Amino acid sequence: MNHTLRQELILCDPFSSANPKNERGGRWNRLHKLDTTDPDYGNVERQFIDGWRHLHKAKPRVKAIFKVISPPSFHMPYLQHRDRVLRDMRALMHQTDSPNEQLLFHGTNRVCSLGEDNTSTHLCQLPECHLCCIIRNSFDVKKCGTKNKFCRFGTGIYTTSVSSKADDYTRNVNGNTATRALLLNRVIVGNPKMRTRNAVNLLSPPPGCHSVIGEPGADLNYEETVVYNNDAIRPAFLIIYGEEVEISKPKPKLQTVIRTLFNTPLVT
Repeated sequence: MNHTLRQELILCDPFSSANPKNERGGRWNRLHKLDTTDPDYGNVERQFIDGWRHLHKAKPRVKAIFKVISPPSFHMPYLQHRDRVLRDMRALMHQTDSPNEQLLFHGTNRVCSLGEDNTSTHLCQLPECHLCCIIRNSFDVKKCGTKNKFCRFGTGIYTTSVSSKADDYTRNVNGNTATRALLLNRVIVGNPKMRTRNAVNLLSPPPGCHSVIGEPGADLNYEETVVYNNDAIRPAFLIIYGEEVEISKPKPKLQTVIRTLFNTPLVT
């Protein structure tokens, strides 16, 4: 990839600080809060809601969505990796023009109150706040297993299309936060290896593949996608969500209310 092409990619990348569209009064912020009328807001919210598939977990309400804006040096390795995977895909599938780039969820620890309200938009410096570390530096495959010892498909970076599954790995260390935070990430899936059985010793995808996708069936209840290269993933959106969506229930009859209150039969 020559210098001119790299510059064009950076200037056009929707998550790059070099893109003029991401300037706000001559400045750029790491997190840009999306207006509810923004098409990105609607698309991300829809993916989050549609991806909530655990029937025993009440569907939450999206409170805010932030777009993650990062400097060119943050994105360039990802864009170069995407170009390499695209060339591989063309060799494998001949007529494809896609590296199979997907938006997938990842849940992690939040120690600070990032995204809690309109004033909490600055990344903290706490090393144990995995959320801020990922937004600042992206993912590191070496961190695999530090939070959850069981790694179903070996040492990799785990994502999923199921928002309710990613929510299982989201944790607020700070007890003062009333919301939860989830990352939606750009992931270069490329040519995936599909698996239904655990493979805990994997360090990379099989030859000719760029990722591993666990399919529901034998060992999994919900899909997960694993990449083994740090440059195959970048955080794209931060989703802040909270209380469950209210479902209107029919009002009980007066006699039922009285019976419940006094726990005595009514005289008829």
